[in-house]
Amino acid sequence: MSDVTVGVRPDAAPGRLAWARTAVVLVAGIVCVAVVLHVVWLVRFRRGYVTEWDESGYLQFALSNFDDLHDHGLSAFARTVGSRGTFGPLLPFVTSLAYPIVGRGIFGSLLVLPLFFAGLVGASFGLARRLVSDSWAVVAALAVAAIPAVTDYTRLFHFALPATACMTAALWALVRSEGFRRPGWAAAFGLFVALTLLSRTMTVAYIPGFALAAGTAFLVGAPELRVRLRNLAIAVGTTGLIAGPWYIRNARSVYDLLLHSGYGEGATPFGRRYHVASWGYWTKELRLDLSYMWLPLAAALVVCFVVALAYLVARRPQLIRTGRPRSPRAAAVLALVLVVLEGYLVLTSSRNEGTGFALPWVPALVILGVTAAASIPARTVRVALAGVLVVVSLGAVLSKSGWVEPLAKARTVAVPGLGRVSLTDGRGIIQTEVAGDGYDIGRVTEPLPAMHRSWLPLAREVVGWSLRHAEQRGQTLHLTLGLDDRIFANSRLILAAQLWFHRFLPVDYLRPYPDGDKIAAYRRQLLSPQPVNALVTGEPPTVASITRKKVEAAARSLGFIRLKSFTMPDGRTIWIWWRERGQSS
Repeated sequence: MSDVTVGVRPDAAPGRLAWARTAVVLVAGIVCVAVVLHVVWLVRFRRGYVTEWDESGYLQFALSNFDDLHDHGLSAFARTVGSRGTFGPLLPFVTSLAYPIVGRGIFGSLLVLPLFFAGLVGASFGLARRLVSDSWAVVAALAVAAIPAVTDYTRLFHFALPATACMTAALWALVRSEGFRRPGWAAAFGLFVALTLLSRTMTVAYIPGFALAAGTAFLVGAPELRVRLRNLAIAVGTTGLIAGPWYIRNARSVYDLLLHSGYGEGATPFGRRYHVASWGYWTKELRLDLSYMWLPLAAALVVCFVVALAYLVARRPQLIRTGRPRSPRAAAVLALVLVVLEGYLVLTSSRNEGTGFALPWVPALVILGVTAAASIPARTVRVALAGVLVVVSLGAVLSKSGWVEPLAKARTVAVPGLGRVSLTDGRGIIQTEVAGDGYDIGRVTEPLPAMHRSWLPLAREVVGWSLRHAEQRGQTLHLTLGLDDRIFANSRLILAAQLWFHRFLPVDYLRPYPDGDKIAAYRRQLLSPQPVNALVTGEPPTVASITRKKVEAAARSLGFIRLKSFTMPDGRTIWIWWRERGQSS
């Protein structure tokens, strides 16, 4: 394996072309094999089983998009997509358009994610081959495809993977624009930046990183300044044209989300507060990044960076002096560095640890590590590092494959100052959530126990009974959960209403904060912002922050009557309480 800086004789051009074609075929093979593994895993572990909490809500978005398009036409579809604020519309939009092919339902929705995975790996290969030789670009594509968090989010209906694919494609288009010399690729850069912003609203935090990356194009002598400024304007205009209308319409909800959940009280449940001068503050994001990459891949990348830096200092110290990049390739490397650093710093500034927030720039970090390894002059060292990256990547793929039990076992190791970091872990996110709720998930290489196929049908029964009861009385259903069960949660009831009854049903839940686990607090919540007429209580899970007796006491004091019971898949009982309209509180 050689670096792109190694000279090639003219008569070697046919060989280089042949290898370039071989590299493309290899990457296509990596994508095909990985997609097959993902689809097989989805069939085995996800089809018919309970959905994850966040993805339940996102699935409802896609289903409601499709239902409005199918039942009410294009104008209703456009209104629904355009007016739903707070959350990025890209994945639900694409999924709703794919339903005629993949089928309207949960499993059909999940089949859309491997398409974004294929796009991510292809964009990673395209980006990497602008920095390193084709053989190293194949290594980079394999390493990105094998990132454990990429695997996890390919198997979950979540916004993290589309954001990652679009951001990587944007960086590839930026590099392909050759310092904004090529207007087509400049427009593609603007398009993919727009799609990144539409894929997940938290990616607004990465706009400074995009701006810094675009600025690197002006550090090298490419075309004249007027041409570069014109093409930069094309990129910015494309971004504004594609993403602007949605953000203008939903600016307030996006602003409230980013400010409140990123830096306000809404961030409190999602991360610890560290003093800015503490070790915890500056390594919080590093710990999360390690959880996305696992220790083997992270350690391999560190070795690549350290060895490359050692050779650079030893052999060419003049190159480490601060100065203007001398080539488009150096500017491209700097662009990736700036994106990674900006992403790390902006996430460090928020206590909200989020879910997959850093994933969009992790492929850029991996590509930088591969670029560092490829720059090492010693061929033996380069080949050894390439081998390590390939082995580590294949190990991660096998660990997540769902078939190789020795590698699927959850193993962690303590890293001083950073806590415990994963070595292997074959569990998917849905398995981790179910296990975190106290249920035995069985062998990691086997699907969840059959009882977990019954959670969504239970939600359908509860929603169906409640809707019929409200319709019989000529009332609008206002349903609230009075138990803090993480599996039987409001998002799954909302999903059930859309999936089986083709309607949006807002479902709220009682909170033991900020006023505490008190009867008076629950009374207020049952009356505001609008009076609740249906309340679900039940036998609590092992760990609960809401006291059932207090909730039911509040309900009785407001005139609620217990009408209907259901048995949960784990044997516990829940009850539906009803409060007739006009009853005195």
